[in-house]
Amino acid sequence: MKRTINKIIKSQKQEIMPGRFINAPLPSDEADKISPFILLHHFGPFEINYLNSFSFEAHPHRGFDAVTFLFEGEIQHRDSTGGYGRLKPGDVQWMTAGSGILHEESQPKDFLETGGLIHGIQLWVNLPKANKMTHPKYQDVQNEDIPVLKNIGVKERVIAGNYKGMTGPAKTFTPITAVHGILSKGGKTKIEVPADFNACIYLTKGVVKIDDKTADYADLVLFNNNGTEFEAEAIEDSEFLLLAGKPIDEPVVQYGPFVMSSMGEIKQAFLDYREGKFGNIN
Repeated sequence: MKRTINKIIKSQKQEIMPGRFINAPLPSDEADKISPFILLHHFGPFEINYLNSFSFEAHPHRGFDAVTFLFEGEIQHRDSTGGYGRLKPGDVQWMTAGSGILHEESQPKDFLETGGLIHGIQLWVNLPKANKMTHPKYQDVQNEDIPVLKNIGVKERVIAGNYKGMTGPAKTFTPITAVHGILSKGGKTKIEVPADFNACIYLTKGVVKIDDKTADYADLVLFNNNGTEFEAEAIEDSEFLLLAGKPIDEPVVQYGPFVMSSMGEIKQAFLDYREGKFGNIN
Protein backbone atom coordinates (compact mmCIF):
# COMPACT_ATOMS: atom_id res chain seq x y z
CA MET A 1 0.00 0.00 0.00
CA LYS A 2 1.26 3.46 -0.91
CA ARG A 3 1.57 6.07 1.85
CA THR A 4 0.22 9.50 1.08
CA ILE A 5 1.31 12.89 2.36
CA ASN A 6 -0.62 14.32 5.29
CA LYS A 7 1.04 17.75 5.17
CA ILE A 8 4.28 19.52 4.32
CA ILE A 9 5.47 21.58 7.28
CA LYS A 10 7.61 24.64 6.65
CA SER A 11 10.39 25.16 9.17
CA GLN A 12 10.24 28.10 11.53
CA LYS A 13 13.38 30.15 12.09
CA GLN A 14 14.60 30.25 15.70
CA GLU A 15 17.49 32.24 17.10
CA ILE A 16 19.32 29.59 19.13
CA MET A 17 22.04 32.03 20.23
CA PRO A 18 22.86 35.63 19.26
CA GLY A 19 23.15 35.77 15.49
CA ARG A 20 22.66 32.01 15.03
CA PHE A 21 19.37 30.89 13.47
CA ILE A 22 18.20 27.30 13.02
CA ASN A 23 15.35 25.67 11.11
CA ALA A 24 12.79 24.22 13.55
CA PRO A 25 9.92 22.22 11.98
CA LEU A 26 9.16 20.24 15.16
CA PRO A 27 7.53 21.21 17.42
CA SER A 28 5.65 23.83 15.44
CA ASP A 29 2.16 25.29 15.03
CA GLU A 30 1.40 22.48 12.56
CA ALA A 31 2.83 19.57 14.55
CA ASP A 32 3.37 19.52 18.30
CA LYS A 33 5.07 16.13 18.06
CA ILE A 34 5.19 13.07 15.81
CA SER A 35 5.46 10.26 18.34
CA PRO A 36 8.01 9.12 19.30
CA PHE A 37 9.79 12.23 17.94
CA ILE A 38 9.54 15.34 20.13
CA LEU A 39 11.88 17.90 18.57
CA LEU A 40 13.89 18.39 15.37
CA HIS A 41 16.35 21.30 15.09
CA HIS A 42 18.37 21.74 11.89
CA PHE A 43 21.52 23.82 12.40
CA GLY A 44 23.84 25.30 9.79
CA PRO A 45 25.64 25.28 7.55
CA PHE A 46 27.44 27.83 9.78
CA GLU A 47 30.95 29.18 9.35
CA ILE A 48 32.85 28.39 12.54
CA ASN A 49 36.13 29.72 13.95
CA TYR A 50 37.65 30.88 17.27
CA LEU A 51 35.73 34.14 17.18
CA ASN A 52 32.44 32.58 16.11
CA SER A 53 31.88 29.10 17.59
CA PHE A 54 28.72 27.01 18.08
CA SER A 55 29.10 25.65 21.59
CA PHE A 56 26.76 24.75 24.46
CA GLU A 57 27.96 24.73 28.06
CA ALA A 58 26.98 21.94 30.47
CA HIS A 59 23.20 21.57 30.70
CA PRO A 60 20.80 18.85 31.95
CA HIS A 61 18.37 16.43 30.28
CA ARG A 62 16.02 13.71 31.54
CA GLY A 63 13.48 11.33 30.02
CA PHE A 64 14.45 11.07 26.33
CA ASP A 65 17.17 10.36 23.77
CA ALA A 66 19.08 13.33 22.31
CA VAL A 67 20.49 12.45 18.90
CA THR A 68 22.91 14.50 16.80
CA PHE A 69 23.37 13.76 13.09
CA LEU A 70 26.46 15.57 11.80
CA PHE A 71 26.77 16.25 8.06
CA GLU A 72 29.67 18.74 8.03
CA GLY A 73 32.26 19.94 10.53
CA GLU A 74 33.23 18.56 13.93
CA ILE A 75 31.59 18.48 17.37
CA GLN A 76 32.98 17.11 20.62
CA HIS A 77 30.74 15.83 23.43
CA ARG A 78 31.37 15.29 27.16
CA ASP A 79 28.85 14.18 29.76
CA SER A 80 28.45 13.33 33.44
CA THR A 81 28.64 9.56 32.82
CA GLY A 82 32.18 9.96 31.52
CA GLY A 83 30.99 9.69 27.93
CA TYR A 84 33.10 11.42 25.31
CA GLY A 85 32.83 11.57 21.54
CA ARG A 86 34.32 13.54 18.69
CA LEU A 87 31.90 13.64 15.79
CA LYS A 88 33.11 14.05 12.23
CA PRO A 89 31.05 14.26 9.01
CA GLY A 90 28.66 11.31 8.78
CA ASP A 91 28.90 10.42 12.48
CA VAL A 92 25.90 10.19 14.82
CA GLN A 93 25.75 10.72 18.59
CA TRP A 94 22.88 8.86 20.31
CA MET A 95 22.68 9.94 23.94
CA THR A 96 20.12 8.49 26.35
CA ALA A 97 19.44 11.08 29.05
CA GLY A 98 17.35 8.58 31.04
CA SER A 99 17.26 9.42 34.76
CA GLY A 100 19.43 12.48 34.25
CA ILE A 101 22.59 13.60 32.50
CA LEU A 102 24.68 16.74 32.14
CA HIS A 103 26.40 17.23 28.79
CA GLU A 104 28.25 19.87 26.84
CA GLU A 105 28.96 20.26 23.14
CA SER A 106 31.65 22.32 21.46
CA GLN A 107 34.07 22.38 18.54
CA PRO A 108 37.52 20.83 19.04
CA LYS A 109 40.38 23.29 19.42
CA ASP A 110 42.17 22.20 16.24
CA PHE A 111 38.96 22.57 14.20
CA LEU A 112 38.46 26.11 15.51
CA GLU A 113 42.05 26.97 14.60
CA THR A 114 41.46 26.23 10.91
CA GLY A 115 37.74 27.10 10.84
CA GLY A 116 35.09 25.55 8.59
CA LEU A 117 31.43 24.73 8.18
CA ILE A 118 29.25 22.94 10.70
CA HIS A 119 25.91 21.40 9.66
CA GLY A 120 23.63 18.88 11.31
CA ILE A 121 20.40 17.96 13.06
CA GLN A 122 19.51 17.49 16.72
CA LEU A 123 16.57 15.16 17.31
CA TRP A 124 14.78 14.38 20.58
CA VAL A 125 13.22 10.91 20.80
CA ASN A 126 10.76 10.17 23.59
CA LEU A 127 11.28 7.26 25.96
CA PRO A 128 8.38 5.16 27.31
CA LYS A 129 7.39 5.91 30.90
CA ALA A 130 8.90 2.57 31.98
CA ASN A 131 12.32 3.63 30.61
CA LYS A 132 12.44 7.32 31.48
CA MET A 133 14.53 6.68 34.59
CA THR A 134 16.89 4.21 32.93
CA HIS A 135 20.62 4.67 33.50
CA PRO A 136 21.95 7.31 31.09
CA LYS A 137 24.31 6.18 28.34
CA TYR A 138 26.11 7.40 25.24
CA GLN A 139 26.40 5.73 21.80
CA ASP A 140 29.13 6.95 19.45
CA VAL A 141 27.97 5.82 15.99
CA GLN A 142 30.77 6.37 13.52
CA ASN A 143 30.34 6.88 9.80
CA GLU A 144 32.31 3.77 8.84
CA ASP A 145 30.01 1.57 10.96
CA ILE A 146 26.80 2.75 9.23
CA PRO A 147 25.68 0.36 6.45
CA VAL A 148 24.92 1.95 3.09
CA LEU A 149 22.44 0.88 0.41
CA LYS A 150 23.49 2.02 -3.06
CA ASN A 151 21.62 2.25 -6.34
CA ILE A 152 21.88 4.49 -9.41
CA GLY A 153 21.82 8.05 -8.08
CA VAL A 154 20.87 6.88 -4.56
CA LYS A 155 22.70 6.26 -1.28
CA GLU A 156 20.77 5.37 1.87
CA ARG A 157 22.69 5.23 5.18
CA VAL A 158 20.86 3.04 7.71
CA ILE A 159 21.51 4.55 11.15
CA ALA A 160 18.82 2.84 13.24
CA GLY A 161 16.24 0.13 12.74
CA ASN A 162 15.68 -2.40 9.97
CA TYR A 163 15.47 -1.00 6.45
CA LYS A 164 15.48 -2.96 3.18
CA GLY A 165 17.25 -5.89 4.79
CA MET A 166 19.89 -3.85 6.62
CA THR A 167 20.07 -3.01 10.34
CA GLY A 168 21.47 0.24 11.68
CA PRO A 169 24.00 0.22 14.55
CA ALA A 170 22.13 2.59 16.90
CA LYS A 171 20.26 0.83 19.73
CA THR A 172 16.81 2.21 20.62
CA PHE A 173 14.25 1.58 23.37
CA THR A 174 11.29 1.44 20.98
CA PRO A 175 11.19 0.42 17.28
CA ILE A 176 12.64 3.30 15.22
CA THR A 177 14.00 3.67 11.70
CA ALA A 178 16.45 6.49 10.90
CA VAL A 179 17.94 6.72 7.40
CA HIS A 180 20.07 9.45 5.81
CA GLY A 181 19.23 9.58 2.09
CA ILE A 182 21.49 11.14 -0.55
CA LEU A 183 20.00 11.51 -4.05
CA SER A 184 21.64 12.80 -7.20
CA LYS A 185 19.42 14.84 -9.54
CA GLY A 186 16.93 12.42 -11.10
CA GLY A 187 17.63 9.73 -8.52
CA LYS A 188 14.61 7.75 -7.28
CA THR A 189 14.13 5.54 -4.27
CA LYS A 190 11.21 3.56 -2.89
CA ILE A 191 11.11 4.21 0.84
CA GLU A 192 9.72 1.43 3.02
CA VAL A 193 8.30 1.81 6.54
CA PRO A 194 6.25 -0.53 8.74
CA ALA A 195 2.49 0.02 8.56
CA ASP A 196 2.17 0.80 12.29
CA PHE A 197 4.95 3.44 12.35
CA ASN A 198 4.52 7.20 12.17
CA ALA A 199 6.76 8.47 9.37
CA CYS A 200 8.23 11.73 8.10
CA ILE A 201 11.20 12.95 6.09
CA TYR A 202 13.11 16.20 6.53
CA LEU A 203 15.04 17.80 3.67
CA THR A 204 18.51 19.05 4.53
CA LYS A 205 19.35 19.83 0.89
CA GLY A 206 17.65 20.24 -2.49
CA VAL A 207 14.13 19.55 -3.76
CA VAL A 208 12.30 16.22 -3.80
CA LYS A 209 9.07 15.11 -5.50
CA ILE A 210 6.82 12.78 -3.50
CA ASP A 211 3.26 11.76 -4.30
CA ASP A 212 3.04 14.45 -7.06
CA LYS A 213 3.96 17.11 -4.50
CA THR A 214 7.23 18.99 -4.14
CA ALA A 215 9.14 19.34 -0.88
CA ASP A 216 11.90 21.94 -0.61
CA TYR A 217 14.94 22.47 1.58
CA ALA A 218 14.00 22.65 5.31
CA ASP A 219 10.54 21.12 4.71
CA LEU A 220 9.24 18.32 6.96
CA VAL A 221 6.97 15.92 5.08
CA LEU A 222 4.51 14.13 7.37
CA PHE A 223 2.81 11.01 6.01
CA ASN A 224 -0.57 9.45 6.67
CA ASN A 225 -0.54 6.00 8.29
CA ASN A 226 -2.19 4.36 5.28
CA GLY A 227 0.55 2.25 3.71
CA THR A 228 4.07 0.90 3.83
CA GLU A 229 5.95 2.68 1.02
CA PHE A 230 6.31 5.85 -1.04
CA GLU A 231 8.67 7.04 -3.77
CA ALA A 232 10.99 10.02 -3.59
CA GLU A 233 12.54 11.56 -6.72
CA ALA A 234 15.23 14.25 -6.61
CA ILE A 235 14.48 17.32 -8.73
CA GLU A 236 18.03 18.44 -7.95
CA ASP A 237 20.84 16.99 -5.84
CA SER A 238 19.12 16.38 -2.51
CA GLU A 239 19.52 14.92 0.97
CA PHE A 240 16.92 13.93 3.55
CA LEU A 241 16.52 12.28 6.94
CA LEU A 242 13.84 9.59 7.12
CA LEU A 243 12.38 9.18 10.60
CA ALA A 244 9.83 6.47 11.35
CA GLY A 245 8.82 4.98 14.66
CA LYS A 246 6.18 3.07 16.54
CA PRO A 247 4.07 5.63 18.45
CA ILE A 248 4.31 5.70 22.25
CA ASP A 249 0.69 5.94 23.36
CA GLU A 250 1.33 7.67 26.69
CA PRO A 251 1.03 11.20 28.09
CA VAL A 252 3.97 13.49 27.29
CA VAL A 253 4.92 16.62 29.22
CA GLN A 254 7.93 18.57 27.96
CA TYR A 255 9.30 21.55 29.84
CA GLY A 256 12.69 22.99 28.97
CA PRO A 257 15.32 20.22 28.93
CA PHE A 258 13.06 17.53 30.41
CA VAL A 259 10.51 15.21 28.74
CA MET A 260 8.41 13.28 31.23
CA SER A 261 4.90 11.85 31.68
CA SER A 262 3.45 14.37 34.15
CA MET A 263 4.07 17.86 35.51
CA GLY A 264 4.90 16.29 38.88
CA GLU A 265 7.77 14.40 37.25
CA ILE A 266 8.96 17.64 35.60
CA LYS A 267 9.05 19.38 38.99
CA GLN A 268 10.97 16.45 40.45
CA ALA A 269 13.49 16.66 37.60
CA PHE A 270 14.20 20.33 38.37
CA LEU A 271 14.52 19.52 42.08
CA ASP A 272 16.93 16.63 41.43
CA TYR A 273 19.01 18.79 39.11
CA ARG A 274 19.27 21.58 41.69
CA GLU A 275 20.33 19.03 44.31
CA GLY A 276 23.18 17.84 42.08
CA LYS A 277 21.78 14.37 41.37
CA PHE A 278 22.69 14.58 37.65
CA GLY A 279 26.38 14.37 38.51
CA ASN A 280 29.06 16.62 37.06
CA ILE A 281 31.45 16.83 34.13
CA ASN A 282 35.11 16.41 35.05
